[in-house]
Amino acid sequence: MLTNRGILRKLSLSNSGRFAPVRLSDRAALIFLGVLVGVLAAFGNAAFRTAMDFFTELFFHKIGGYLGIEMGKRHPLVFILPVMGAAISGIFVAKFKDEAKGYGLPRVIKAMLKKGGLIKKRVIIFNVFLPTLVIGSGGSAGREGPIASLGAALGSALGQYIRAHPGRMRVLVAAGAGAAIAAAFDAPIAGMMFALEIILLGNFDIDHFPPLVVSVGTAVVITEALYGREVTFHIPAFSIPNPWVEIPLYAVLGVVIGVASVGFIKLYYFIEERFESLNIPFYGKLILGAFLTGVLGIIFPEVLGNGYGFVEKALRGYYPFVLMGLLGIAKMVATAFTVGSGNPGGLFAPGFFIGAMIAGFFGGLLAHILPVHVGSPGAYASVGIGAFIAGTYHAPLTGIFLLFEMTKDYTIILPALFSCVIASLLAEWLFPYTLDTYALHKMGIEVHHGREPEILESIKVKDAMTKDYDVIWEGASLKQIRDYFSKLAKHTDLFVVDKDGKLVGVIPFVVLRDAIFAERELEDFVVARDLAVTPPVLREDEPLSAAARKIGSRKIDHLPVVDKDGKLVGMISRKYIIDAYNREARKRAQERGLS
Repeated sequence: MLTNRGILRKLSLSNSGRFAPVRLSDRAALIFLGVLVGVLAAFGNAAFRTAMDFFTELFFHKIGGYLGIEMGKRHPLVFILPVMGAAISGIFVAKFKDEAKGYGLPRVIKAMLKKGGLIKKRVIIFNVFLPTLVIGSGGSAGREGPIASLGAALGSALGQYIRAHPGRMRVLVAAGAGAAIAAAFDAPIAGMMFALEIILLGNFDIDHFPPLVVSVGTAVVITEALYGREVTFHIPAFSIPNPWVEIPLYAVLGVVIGVASVGFIKLYYFIEERFESLNIPFYGKLILGAFLTGVLGIIFPEVLGNGYGFVEKALRGYYPFVLMGLLGIAKMVATAFTVGSGNPGGLFAPGFFIGAMIAGFFGGLLAHILPVHVGSPGAYASVGIGAFIAGTYHAPLTGIFLLFEMTKDYTIILPALFSCVIASLLAEWLFPYTLDTYALHKMGIEVHHGREPEILESIKVKDAMTKDYDVIWEGASLKQIRDYFSKLAKHTDLFVVDKDGKLVGVIPFVVLRDAIFAERELEDFVVARDLAVTPPVLREDEPLSAAARKIGSRKIDHLPVVDKDGKLVGMISRKYIIDAYNREARKRAQERGLS
């Protein structure tokens, strides 16, 4: 097996020129690296599962057994377990909170957008031990987010080891995240869709497919060799007694889940922001969040941990439909308490729980209204799992394929198509952000699906602006403005500054045109500041997407760029935005070996 660092570095086909390329095509090199990422993701998933089993055994069977606590049973002291887990993991989370706190997937996407896929290697260790401590002790969080972050970090580590360029690095990070999800669920197609829809935000090329396919395939093969072929949720035989009635009802379920998805996103970030505003040490916030989760667990013990066993019960119709509705709401709150307070964990597994319970409530209600024409509440609960993921991440394909591969039941595909697509479309219409992109929005990063917005978001204004602009002092007379415009001006808009070089405003062409033909008597009375209007202003460190949004407003074709003191330092126009975009697009194409 090729393990020599120099060989791997050559396989990366770096553009640095320091290494002679081996006789492998660019695509073959990417496929080889995809296999390596799949191997790393599979064993990373195995390490995570081992740690998860260890901490669950420690807290619920040993410590919990000593206190008389049983998982899923009410007990007045159950809150002690999540508090203990948060107290231990919080020591490290508080010290490395920028890399370890809360929900980690947005940090992976940020690394893709802003850092060329660079993720610190210690994140690997954090994602193996800290979330498993929290979840294993009863924290309401999921394993899938941390596992995906772990796979992404492993892909990034491989890319750093071979000194891959940013374009290659992003592919390896996405392949790592997708392979980890595929290994976690024994779901290769869903893992690939996860990488494409959620990690790459729908911004992918055909050349991304080969490494993604081999990475998820490799991860699943190794995982099945270690654990056997697994089914995440065993559901009763799925059937649709009356398609003419039930298919429209599954479409209505999509509406219900779409609304619930938006409700969960808003509730989660509302509680997260309340924790952020608390004037107490960060470590104290972690303990408080775990304590509140534990107190809720006294009433609804099913909300503690990742809840997979209780989802299985819901799918089998174990719970009364009213209780399922209450459990869905309680899980929303418990998850927001745990992860929103800063304790590390994912939001996928809580999404399974919430989707199953809300959909089970809907199905149970229908069974009371139309008992002859509809299937069991468990059938609706099954579809709700995928629909809720589709709604909270605007990722219908991930929801559909994940649901199919977790249940291994093909009959579920048709109702899932209706519910997942409608839930995703409605959620996006009601609220433009997902669980991931709203976190990025709070960081000042606006993310939209597709190549163009992502490229514009990655370029800073200072890298696209020009210092060749027209400027005049605010006290310049109308005659001086006329002379400057007729003899020296290169552009149609004239920037106005004070004696310190700070921006006062801009005289747009429509105003200049009228001023040029104004009465001669006004020449000594009108000065530049009288003609200037306040324009949209850009700062050097803003993304170019901000310039694209602001350009053209108020009939100004050139936007001023100022520094932190308000001094004029540059100018940007549509031409410079397009030129910068084209440069970056060509650079990325070259990195992929496409030009």
